[in-house]
Amino acid sequence: MEHLSPEQLERYKALQMEASELEQAEAHLEKCEDCRKKLLSTETTGRAVGKLYRQIFAASPSNCLTYDQLADFLDDKLEEAEREQVESHLKVCAQCADDLRVLDEFRATLQKQVSEPHPIALPKPSLWWRLKYALTFRWVVASGAAAIFLLIVFFAFHNLQRSLGAHFQQMEEQIARLHEQLRNFESQVQALRQEQEQFDALQRRLEAMGKEIERLALRETTGEISAPKPSLSLVALKDTAGTVVVTEDMKLQTPLALPNEWRERVVKFLVEGSVNQPSGVRVAMARVKEQTVMRSKFAEAKELQLLSPVMTSVMPDQIVFRWKGVKGAGHYRVLIADETGTKILWESKPINANSLSLPIKVAKLKPGEVYTWQVELALKGETRLSPSVRFWVLDEKSASVVRRMRKQFAHSALTLAVVYASYGLKDEAIAQIQKLQKLNPNNPVIRLMREAVLK
Repeated sequence: MEHLSPEQLERYKALQMEASELEQAEAHLEKCEDCRKKLLSTETTGRAVGKLYRQIFAASPSNCLTYDQLADFLDDKLEEAEREQVESHLKVCAQCADDLRVLDEFRATLQKQVSEPHPIALPKPSLWWRLKYALTFRWVVASGAAAIFLLIVFFAFHNLQRSLGAHFQQMEEQIARLHEQLRNFESQVQALRQEQEQFDALQRRLEAMGKEIERLALRETTGEISAPKPSLSLVALKDTAGTVVVTEDMKLQTPLALPNEWRERVVKFLVEGSVNQPSGVRVAMARVKEQTVMRSKFAEAKELQLLSPVMTSVMPDQIVFRWKGVKGAGHYRVLIADETGTKILWESKPINANSLSLPIKVAKLKPGEVYTWQVELALKGETRLSPSVRFWVLDEKSASVVRRMRKQFAHSALTLAVVYASYGLKDEAIAQIQKLQKLNPNNPVIRLMREAVLK
């Protein structure tokens, strides 16, 4: 008898043969190993497995190898260049290497089942014998189906593990942001407490002054006072231009010929610890204090601390970016974005220093606009990013006022501190307050001025 045709094999699998034809087919299968291999061929199973692999690999990351690439690699069907590319990827990607191993083991299992002969004992071509053989065939099919099911479960569990890992990472990032917001709230609460303490101290001082005024008025009405007494000093401070005094009637005594507007600002700065800013400056300072995120695809380098400019204004001519260096850093890069942090406007070349002086015109930054910046760090082969902060470039009108006052009162640290604080130039204001602290090491007004600038 010739070999069974594909049509006969299909009818045999489906038990659609007549009794006489079935007996002849079973007798032939007992003697013919080729037909038994065809009967147990894994072609259909292979196509199903291939389809399954493609569905699973479609959910895998786009940079990983596909099922067709892994199958062609095992069958040695790839070109030399593509094969080298696959081998290079397998060396660095543990997931693809594991998928290749599972695919190879599964194929070996199927080939082993096909190569091993399955003798069919036919003592008699009876109905019971045919039923027994059909059940045996179904057991082989069930084994293959079980293997496919286990493979599906394995890849489904693996993909679930990947998705859960990404979800947990997002949750950790959200928790970190919540912690940062909580720290900001705590700082604001602490600042409010300090302001309350300053207000209470000022209120006590005013009450004492009121009592002193009442006492003096009483003495004057009883004739105890025949001549006016000099005004009491409320605040006294040594300036680089001379001694400055604020009297109890809120008058400023200074060797400088300050305009009335700036005399009032100096008095409020010394007595109340408040900074009188123009409305446009107040709005800009509120905008720079808002939190923003420029890029998040790299890990955050919390040890990389930005020093300046941080939530402050800068003059519209040149900016000096400064940050705290990290031990073992390969290089740094400064990135500047728009106010929202979504559009990168300028990037520096890799540098090894902890600061960068940048002319405004080089980065094409516009006066009166708010910008965001951060530093990119290369550390041990990885790229990390500092937290992003904002700064405001002074508009030309405000910058003109600052330049004029700086030129006219360059010898007065107190006046310059008030000017810089009024226009949001925190770093410059703190530098002038440090000069005053050297002249007044134990004066509590210095701490009041510093807090007024930083809050």
